[in-house]
Parts: sequence; structure tokens; C-alpha cells
Amino acid sequence: MVSWLLPFALLPKTFTSALFENFAQIAFPVFLIFLLVQLNFKPALVQDILPERRTLQIWGALIVLQFILFGWHALAYGDSDQTYGLIHGWFTFMQLIVVIWFAYTIQKIFIRDADSVFKFLASLIISLVVYLVVVIVPQLAVSFRLPFTGWTNFLAGLFERHWDSRAWYDAGSYVATQHRINGFEPEAPFLVMLLGLVFGPILVSIVQEPMKRMKNGRRLQKLVWVLIVVLSLVFLMARSTSGYLMVALLGLFTVLFAPRSTRKWLFITGAASLAVVISAYFFVPAIHDIFEKWLFAKQGTDNRLGGAIGLLQTFIHHPFFGVGFGNEGNFIEQFLPGWSKSNSEYINFYSKTAYPVLNDFLGWLARFGAIVVVSAIWLLGGLIVRSVNVYRQLVQSDKPEQIVYRIVIRAFFVMVPLTLMVAMITQINAFSWPMLLMYFFYWRVIHLAEESEIKGV
Repeated sequence: MVSWLLPFALLPKTFTSALFENFAQIAFPVFLIFLLVQLNFKPALVQDILPERRTLQIWGALIVLQFILFGWHALAYGDSDQTYGLIHGWFTFMQLIVVIWFAYTIQKIFIRDADSVFKFLASLIISLVVYLVVVIVPQLAVSFRLPFTGWTNFLAGLFERHWDSRAWYDAGSYVATQHRINGFEPEAPFLVMLLGLVFGPILVSIVQEPMKRMKNGRRLQKLVWVLIVVLSLVFLMARSTSGYLMVALLGLFTVLFAPRSTRKWLFITGAASLAVVISAYFFVPAIHDIFEKWLFAKQGTDNRLGGAIGLLQTFIHHPFFGVGFGNEGNFIEQFLPGWSKSNSEYINFYSKTAYPVLNDFLGWLARFGAIVVVSAIWLLGGLIVRSVNVYRQLVQSDKPEQIVYRIVIRAFFVMVPLTLMVAMITQINAFSWPMLLMYFFYWRVIHLAEESEIKGV
């Protein structure tokens, strides 16, 4: 069952708006069935997933705090299209806590040893290959006006997630309407976040690991290099600022984490590629038009920068506890600069509904305040210290189990700064099923690696 977690997580279509999005996706009932079956065969595992008393106290404090913030906001501002509302917002926040705990539970139950880590990593690579071949390649064809619309629309009808009140899917799917690839995500930038943050760190880590003593290790690295090149092309073909950003950051981390023997040629290759792109921008009209439309488009820049300023001002005015989960819309609107309101997307959508959080890190600060965010960073820092300590011990071993643990922990070293850097610029879909599964996968592997070193395996 561990091999099927990520494939189902990649199907984001929501079937109702009455529940938090994770509960409305096919992954939740499938994961629940997997969990119940596993606990039926191994009932002793129930003790491993029961929340500790301290955890329950933290949850309780957060829920009470959010209820107070929602109540204060309702009294101060009343009902508004810019917010979730008192009951709906509080209920949504409680669902978010349950979703995070459920993802933690799934990975704690299924990632139990080196064998389960192998299987999860294998499913990650296989899922990516299948996703690229079955979903992305036909979408690329459609984006170039080739006749694969029937196939892409068929898959979109089954699995594609849609935003409400958008005309992006009128031709049967996002790619058929917009001629931009999106996988099953609601828009192109979300595909970039999925492929870059979920798969990217693992791929970067695999190509940096000496594979001489692993069976088929060299073949795996060759495949992964091909996947990295393909993903880079996909990011560029997504025609979004996020795609260009992801190519640059993953390229940077590939160079930084490379062994000294290969770092030089990777740097030269990257510099040459950048020179080619810059030259194409100036001398190839088609490339110039793509950059002007999708990278330097004023409308998207105004909304993103204006929304970031609104969130920052919200945090500055409410620094300690934030304004509450889902209450930020009124405050973004209040602090939004006038120059960011003159574009069609704001006029037709954002001014009429809740202004979306377009910068996740500032969104966390505005919603939850410095106390919660700094506490989360402190906990993350503790996990990083643990991972560094165990990684130093793993470097001394060439056993297959330790090699796999090394790959995952090195990927964790890539994932943390990559995720934080991207979150400080744009949305990362941080609480999607694939992202949550990867967070707790890294955590479980660090824990298993520590246990293996203690036992002297």
C-alpha cells in the first residue's frame, strides 16, 4: 500500500466545496481504507498514532485562539465576502489540523523500515514517469495545437481540479482553453510547485550520490538526469514566473550540492544555458514574446506585489497572533496599494471575492502571527540539527539502506530552503496531499536513520 500513496495524492480534483479541499479529494477515502486495513492486520500500531498529551494541548490552544480571532473579526467587521466567516472559518481550521495529523499518521504507519522507504522512493520515480508520459506529454501536444484534446479533456474530466468562477476550463480542460500545461492542477503555477517541490529535491539528491555499489544505481542516475532535463523543459513550457523561478533554484541547488569533481562542469553548463536563454530573449521573437507575456506581465506582477504588501502590512499591524485563518482578505484589501487595483484580474475577481494569499510565507505570518510561525521554524530547526547529525554518521557507510537514507536526508536539505525561498515569493500549495506526504516522509526517514545508527545497522 505504501507504493500507492503518492499516485493517489496526485489526483487533486475536489468533489464538494462543503469540506476542506483535502477531504474532498479521492486520496482521503483511499488513504483511510489503507489505514484501516493496516490497523486491522497490526492493531498494536494504534498506540503509535495516538496524539500525545502535549500535542493535544497545543491543538487545543490553537483552536481556542483561532475561535477568539474569528469572534473578534466577526464583531469588528461583520459578514464579508472577503473572509470565511465565524463558524465556517473555525471549522475549516479544525479540518486543517486533522488533515495534517492524518498525513502524519499515514506516513508513521506505512514508513516503518528501509524496505518501505525503498518502495516509497520507487513509487515516487514511477509516478513521475507515468505522470509525464500520460498527462504532461499530451498536454504539451495540445499546447502546440496538436490533436490530443480528446485525451486531455477525458483525463481532466476525471481528475482535474478547477477554480470556481473561472473560464479557464470552458473548452473541456485548462490546457485546451489556455494552451498552457497544468497536469491535473487548477492552473500552471500549481503544476510547477508540485513537480518542483515534491519531486525536485529527491531527483537532485539522487544524481549527487555515488551509486557504484547499488544495483542498477548508474541506470537510475541516468534516468534521473533525463527526468531533470524533462522537468526543466516542463517548467519553461508552463509559461509562468513560477516555472522560470523553479528552474533557476533547482539548478542552483544542483550545483551547490554537487561533488567538487562535477560542480565546475555543472556551473559552466548552467552559465552557458543562461547565456543561450538571454540571447534568445533578445534575438528570437517567439522567445521574447513568451517572456514578455508570462514573466514580465504587469497584471500578475501587480497582483502578486500588491498582495504581498497587503499581507506584510497585516502582519505588522497584528504581529503576535495574526488575524486568524481565512480572515486576511479584509486586511489585504484595506492595505492594498492603489496602483495594484487597476488590472482586469483584480477588477473582475479579487475585488468581488476573498483576495487570495499569493505569498505563502507572508500569509502564514498574517494568519497565525509570529508566535506560531517562529515556533514552527524552531521545531524545523531542531529537525535540521538531528538530520545533520545523523547524516554525518551515514556518510561513513556504503550499505544500501544507509545510501537510501542519505539520499532522502540530502533531499531534505534541498527541500527546506527551496520551499521557504519559493514560499517567500509565491504560493506553494503547502497543505496539498503530495506536499504533506513528503514533509512527513522526510521526518520518518530521519527518525529511522537515527534508529539504525543507534542499533549499529
